[in-house]
Order: sequence, then structure tokens, then C-alpha cells
Amino acid sequence: MFSTTGLFKGIPCPEGERCNIIHCIFSHELRPQAIAVSEETNSEKNKPDQGNATFAKATANPVTVTSGNATNGLKTNGFTTVNKQKSATIIPPKVPKTLQRPVSPPPKQPTTSSKAASTNPTTVKPNIKESLNPRMIPNDPAGHAKRTLFLKHLHAQMQRLNDEVAKGSHSKKLALTLSSDELIKVALDDEEKTARENHKVYANVIKMRVAALSKMTVDDWITHIIATVRIDQQEPRGIVIPPIDTGLPLEQEHIVLPHLITDQVPLANHGYVTVPPNDEEIAEARAAVAASLNYEVCDRCKSRFRVFEERREEDGALTTNGLCRYHWAKLFTPRREKTDAIKGPKEAVHACCQELQGTPGCTQCDTHVFKVSEGKRLASIMPFINTPDNSRPTKGPNGQPPDAVTFDCEMGYTVCGLELIRLTAVSWPEGHCLVDVLVRPQGTILDLNTRWSGVTPEMYSSAIPYEEQVAMDAPLPPPPPGSPATASTDDIGNSPLPIVSSPAAARDLLCSYLKPSTPLIGHGIENDLNSVRLCHPTIIDTIILFPHPRGLPFRFGLKMLTKRHLGRDIQMGGALGHDSLEDARATGDLVRFAVGQRLKRLQREGWVLADRALMPPLPGGPPPIEEVKSLGAGSGIKRQRIDVEQQGPNKKLKEG
Repeated sequence: MFSTTGLFKGIPCPEGERCNIIHCIFSHELRPQAIAVSEETNSEKNKPDQGNATFAKATANPVTVTSGNATNGLKTNGFTTVNKQKSATIIPPKVPKTLQRPVSPPPKQPTTSSKAASTNPTTVKPNIKESLNPRMIPNDPAGHAKRTLFLKHLHAQMQRLNDEVAKGSHSKKLALTLSSDELIKVALDDEEKTARENHKVYANVIKMRVAALSKMTVDDWITHIIATVRIDQQEPRGIVIPPIDTGLPLEQEHIVLPHLITDQVPLANHGYVTVPPNDEEIAEARAAVAASLNYEVCDRCKSRFRVFEERREEDGALTTNGLCRYHWAKLFTPRREKTDAIKGPKEAVHACCQELQGTPGCTQCDTHVFKVSEGKRLASIMPFINTPDNSRPTKGPNGQPPDAVTFDCEMGYTVCGLELIRLTAVSWPEGHCLVDVLVRPQGTILDLNTRWSGVTPEMYSSAIPYEEQVAMDAPLPPPPPGSPATASTDDIGNSPLPIVSSPAAARDLLCSYLKPSTPLIGHGIENDLNSVRLCHPTIIDTIILFPHPRGLPFRFGLKMLTKRHLGRDIQMGGALGHDSLEDARATGDLVRFAVGQRLKRLQREGWVLADRALMPPLPGGPPPIEEVKSLGAGSGIKRQRIDVEQQGPNKKLKEG
């Protein structure tokens, strides 16, 4: 109706992108548009006038048409005059300015999809260290002095509960222990929330909170910590881990195990001791140790040091060469990028601190440690044995001898090398716990290697002898046949572990469930067998079932294999170490997964299941699946031919 005067077109709209007025009088230009100005060069000014018959070439920056009724960038007279003394310039077609002018309301900016946004790096807020001082909030309900008093009482009760959690011997409880900074933050958050949400009755509510904490049990505190602080340790909701389907009932899965037995002969060069060393080899190893005066190479920092079987008289030291500084994580090479051709290849760094190879260690230990890998020297410390014949194996929780046994060992450093300090064995495929004991090593302990073993000094101090544990424990009712193990009926990890007197005693417990023909399952089983000094003829190793593409000695870790094939996470304790019971069950489940894969392959090759056993294909039966594939597509299928007598409009096909 009335045209705008344009007095406000240079002023940005106060509403910005939120403006909904169709014809807003303010400017909605995000960036000021540059006005193209035609400048004549000196050479053009000096050119003589050639008349209107000659047209100059169109320049890269033509004069912007200011007329509102222009068509195709030209005035109504058909051309634009650049200069009275200059020839006319033909301007190329140009998009009308009305199509480039911002509209009102401005169009909505496109939002980044969630998928694309997930690829952008997120900014992680650094943890700010706070003191036990109430946070400032508007409308303080009780004053700084009273809030400080209530906060100290709140923190004291939380400190008491946290100390009780720290006394627990199981790694799952230790993982929920809060540091001093985390505990202060939890107390500050709790007090601030009460002050903000209960302004008028702050004193009563905070007193009730302190009283509730004073009566709270450790289990309730752990539940509260998982729900508030350790949210990442909650059980994932909505993520259902699929059960392992082998195609066989649980009690029949053992019939596939003979097809998974590992041949140990080619593995002798990779640390597997298949035959116990003889007396001559043991004597040779002892002589070599005596000649070297017990000098070793540190397994962590690679420096040379001397170890004493008994403490040195002058200072009580067990090792020489001072402190050990090392990187606890392995080297890894960052992923290659396209810019490496310009910046140069990336060097290997330590995963623990991202420092380059050769830099001083980020972790410090009081003593150096070493590891013995040679079979004959291991036998000089504790002799190897073959699995003894056992006509009456010990029965498992289900009342029957186990079809197979899965076991895992944890080792710690002593003056004798890397020795056994915990042994766990479970039945296969059920996963019922058979043995889970701490082991008192032969040598004096240098380092329990808690980051990997999960064994702490508190576990040793609270352990009771295995014989007393057996005498105190009442026999549990056997679980129903074919039922897998559950944490409620079979998990003993929350109670103090019993301890046996020596590695030989732990080996005897393991062998009580074994016969030479019983499959013994493990991950990297040569380390576990060497730690118990056992030569077993029937083993199943998951590093052989799931080999690394580059072959031995490269191998996949148990954590990665469990995540890839079973879809669950293990070894989430961080610096608190691994749980051998969890690792043993995960190894057994990986073998169950391999049983299902191998059964499908055998069935394709003609094997059949009859009378609770796998029967091989008959002579002259279907060829192996590899030969069928070599014949090409369509092999083994009858071809079709056209019946000549019935050729007609329908051209019926009849099988020949």
C-alpha cells in the first residue's frame, strides 16, 4: 500500500534470524555487499573516441546496474554508457539483484545432522580441582559459615563410606573407590543441589541427608556412586548381548572340541613347552645363572641389575641399580594420514603418556623386575610335569566331571622371575567356577603387577588358607544340568579368596579335574602352562582359533576378541587390573563361538550328527566343500532341457 522509505535499511534487525515480519524495514544482510565501481585506467582515458559503432569488450567486472527496472542487466535504451568520451560497453547477462537480496524473515540455517555432528571432535571440560568450600549461589539460604559446617559433616560421612569401599578385595569394588578430589566434588554437588532446591528448609534437608549417609550401607553407597559419578560403569540399557548359538545343546557342545585341538609340535618355537626338560638341561641352566652372578635385564626399563635370592645384609635390598622408571603401555604407531607425505611419517609413541620412544619413563617403581621365558631355566626353579593319569576326576558343581576346563593365571614379579600368584579354572561350557585361589610364590615378591594381575596386597592380607576355606564352606546344591553360570549362584569374586602354599599346590588342584584327554582351554595358554609348569597334550588356544593375519608371534588380545565376536566388554578395571575369573569365562565363550562356526563348516563338508556324535562323510559321498567351489557356479545342480514334443506357445520346461 505504502512503499518504505528505506531509512532503516542500513540498521541490522534487532531480532536477527528470529524475525518473522514479511517486509521488515530493518536490514537482514549478514555481510555488507561490496558495490562494484567502474574505474577507468589511464590507458583507456588516453584512447581516442572511436564512435558508437565500435563496442568495447566486456570486462571481468562490468558496471553494476542501479536501475530498478533493468532487464538482463541493461537499461531500457539497450546499453549502459560508461563514459561520454568512451565507447559503450555491452554487459553480459546478470542475475537480477532482487534474487540476491536477503529476504525477511531470513531463511533458517541448515542444521547439522546428528551423524555429521558426531564426527566433529567434542570439547572435553578439564576437571577443576576444588576445595571443601561451599559454592556461591544467589540467595544463600543459611550463610557461608553454616553451609561450611554442614558441608564438612556431609564430606565426613562420604569419606567413611568411600574408605569402606576401598577395603574391599574385589576389583569391581575397588573400581568404585573415589579419589579425594572426586569425593570433594560429590560433596559440593550434593550440598549445592540441596541449597538451590530447598531454599527455605535448607537446614532441615541437609541434616536429614547427613543422617541418611550415616546409616547408609556400602552396597547402597556403591549404587549411588554408579548412578551419579560412575555412570560409565552402569550396565548398558537397551543393548542386548545376543546369546551364543552353537547349533547344539549345551551338554553336547563338547563333541566338536576334538576338531579344535591345537597341534603343539609347530608351536615349540613360540614359548610352548611340550616336553619337560631333562636333568642335563636343568643343570646347564643353573650353571649359567651362577656364572652370571644373578645379573638380569629389567623387563620394564631394559637396564641391567643384580637380584638377590635373600635380602642383602648391609641394606636389605633385593635388587641393585636403584629405582626403575618405565612406560607401562606398549609402543604404537599412529594411523597414517595423507599429510604424512608432507610432514613426514609419524613416530611410534607410548600409549600411556604419548611420549616418543626413548624418552624417560612416566612410571616409577622401587625395584627392577625380570621375566624368565626359557623352558629349562623355568624347570630349574620348579620342575615341569606331564598331566598325570586320573581315573576319577573331581566332580564339578553339577555333579559330573567337566567335559573341558578353561583356566587363566595371573603372575607377579618375584626374585625368581614372573611367578604364579592367582589361578582360576572354570568348567566348560557351563562356566561354573572350579578353582579360584591366590598362590604364595616361591620367591620374595618384588611387584604384584596389579595393573595387569588385579592382585593387591590387601587381597593377600585378607586371604585365608585354602584348607580352612574348604572346611568352612557348606556344599552348595548342584545347579540344574546344562545351566550356564550366573553371578548370583557361582560368582565368588566378592568374597576374600583362599590362598594355597605354593604353585605346586595350585597345580595339584587344577590337575584334580583333568585327565590327559581332557581339553584344557586358555588364551595364550603357553604363559599359563609355563607358570604352573604343566605339559598337557590336549589344549585349545584361542590365539590359534582366531589367528592374527601376520601370524605368530602376533596375536589378538582377549579383550578385542571378546568385543568383536561376543559383543561384550571385559577388563574394564583400568589400573586396578584384570579379573582372572572374568577372563576365563570369556575365553570359554570364545571357544563356544568357535564351536558354532566349526560345526557349520563340518556340516557343509558332509559330517552328520548321530547318536550324540559327529559322523564323518561316507566314502564316495559328496566331495568336500573346497572341491565343489572349484567347479564353478551351478556345479552339482541338474540342468533343465526343453522337451521337443511339448514345444509350443508355452514352451514347458521339464527336468532332465
